Amino acid sequence: MSENTDEKIDVEENNEIGGTKSTRLLLYLIAGLSSSAVFIARVFIGLYAAFIDSSALAISFIVSLRNLIQQVFQFTFGRIPDRIGRKIVMLFGIIIAGISIALFPLIKNGWVLVGGVVGFLIGFSMYYPSFTAIQGDITNRKNRAGLISLITIIGAFATLIGLIVVGFAGEIGSTETMQYTIILELTAGIFLLAAIVSVFLHDPPREKLKEKTHFSFDPLRANPNFRRFVIINSIMSFTMALGWPIFPIVREEYATTIQNTWIWAIFAACQIIVLLATYKLINRVGRKPLLLIGRIAMFIVPLILAISIRWFPDWRIYIISGSISGACNAFYMVGQNSFILDSATEKEKGTYTGVYNFFIGISTFLGSLIMGLIADFFIVRFTSYYWTVIFALNLVVAGARFLGGFGYFFMKEPIQTQIVNKLDDDTSTQTS
Repeated sequence: MSENTDEKIDVEENNEIGGTKSTRLLLYLIAGLSSSAVFIARVFIGLYAAFIDSSALAISFIVSLRNLIQQVFQFTFGRIPDRIGRKIVMLFGIIIAGISIALFPLIKNGWVLVGGVVGFLIGFSMYYPSFTAIQGDITNRKNRAGLISLITIIGAFATLIGLIVVGFAGEIGSTETMQYTIILELTAGIFLLAAIVSVFLHDPPREKLKEKTHFSFDPLRANPNFRRFVIINSIMSFTMALGWPIFPIVREEYATTIQNTWIWAIFAACQIIVLLATYKLINRVGRKPLLLIGRIAMFIVPLILAISIRWFPDWRIYIISGSISGACNAFYMVGQNSFILDSATEKEKGTYTGVYNFFIGISTFLGSLIMGLIADFFIVRFTSYYWTVIFALNLVVAGARFLGGFGYFFMKEPIQTQIVNKLDDDTSTQTS
């Protein structure tokens, strides 16, 4: 075995830093609160935009910019916590996101809401790379997937509770305006709680990135395997985003606000069930199978939406798509975060996360914007065949997602993960 390989193994064995019980507890609390708040905010931003009679173009920008800013800005904010620390960047990000959501009920114009959404997404872009990097700081590559899956379980469980709470709380409002105000302000309050918890979090010990660097794609040049992962995932993300401008049209037609709340609650519940069932096995499963399982089945969501248009116009069919989507996302999120952190150097976990999200932001922006333009073109051109157009577009998205999912067959496990797996295999052989 070469000296370079020996050095990598040494890093693997000595990387268990900062994982105190108090740190993990605070991390779990932040995960639950922030995951719940972010998910609820995403669900109700689009609904609120439609409620205040935003134009179709304004809504299209909200969907497209949501993905572009949310992901691309993480490139910059992924580098900052590698230099100055995770906690301070994460704290300010949560506060900015919470303040933005709290101001939404005061906005009655669609284009002004676009500005508010930009503020919220900048806050998220500060928070997420720092939070991901902390997970890498307190784990090594052998136990990382287990921690990430546990955090995902906590986030999904908190999201389930949050959706139920805001759903019932919203019903208290005597008018629809009051209902949205209650839901949005409760979401801002959850962000506030996450910020308070973050104050007590201490940055885990880590190697600081001391050199000052400019905007760079060095991780892609230095790590061909990571580059392949980014390309494959960008293509898949493009096919995923194709459905985002048209899915709400179908769901709004066949499900009420409270019914949509329950659909997303079932989504969260299925995440919890799948992760609990596989939690003890997930460290033994490679990153590639998790990503493959998590994405290739996502074609079923637009397929079910198409079926509801043509043959089964009942909101209960969306329970099936919500269940499948929740289960698949559970595998995908664990596989994705583990792959990124396993690929990164010890000093550049935030940087790798930021680079990855830069390309995902571009691909999802293009996917959602292109489908928005296509949908508007055909809907205007064939007004009398409105639902036929929406039906056909859902089938196109289903086909694109199905083909995009096969890209994961061409992925390879991160080099560091391969080394650890080989060591485990050698140990098993020696003891058997």
